[in-house]
Amino acid sequence: MGNEIEHYISLESTNDEAFELIGEGFGEGTVVVTEHQTAGKGRQGRKWFSAPGKGLTFSIILTPNFPIQQGGLLSLLAGLATAQAMEQLKLEPTLKWPNDILFSGKKCGGILVESKVQGDTMTHAVIGIGINVNESKMEFPEDIRETATSIAIEKGASVQRELVLAWTLNALEKWYTTLKSQETTSIISAWQTRCAHLGKEVSFTHKDKTTYGLFHGVDEDGKAIIKTDTEQIILSSEEISLNL
Repeated sequence: MGNEIEHYISLESTNDEAFELIGEGFGEGTVVVTEHQTAGKGRQGRKWFSAPGKGLTFSIILTPNFPIQQGGLLSLLAGLATAQAMEQLKLEPTLKWPNDILFSGKKCGGILVESKVQGDTMTHAVIGIGINVNESKMEFPEDIRETATSIAIEKGASVQRELVLAWTLNALEKWYTTLKSQETTSIISAWQTRCAHLGKEVSFTHKDKTTYGLFHGVDEDGKAIIKTDTEQIILSSEEISLNL
């Protein structure tokens, strides 16, 4: 990870740029990072706010060549790697399925995985990661000011963004190698240890209907296992939106 780093002052989306680079022949491990992302993307069409020069917004190109049903594990291992980078700073983040990094319920980071597929095989994947690093509370837009946080807010001091990036890439490489070796149990175990809502009631929107249930963890493909009053169901991140 990071054998080649493409650095930009400003980009609309690091994920979009990463796919452009794939088309130009850039290989696995290439990282796209920008000082200011102007049109950052989240899951289900949401936007990702990025304060210029304060946060980290970057994407990693992968060529996994594994079955598409395992794609859900990429979000989990990316969140896990990001959390472990923060733990290097003596912080204790938690994870929300499938792709959020939290402190006391406030969002500090998010993941967006996009892929290219041939048949049943994921040939390319781009993992986009956004981390709030040195933002102050007043630098967040008013509509997310009470629900967002940053590493600097949690630590009480600014931190070096390059270190957070390096720690995240190092951890990501370890967990990605684990996934390619089909040792998924250790990924799931490490993720569930940090899960903010394991064994707790959650609400989720599925087919335009809001339902409540207990979050029982994730299966071998990273899908959510939820037990309602009437049944246990397994759902992917494409199928539901989870609320704590």
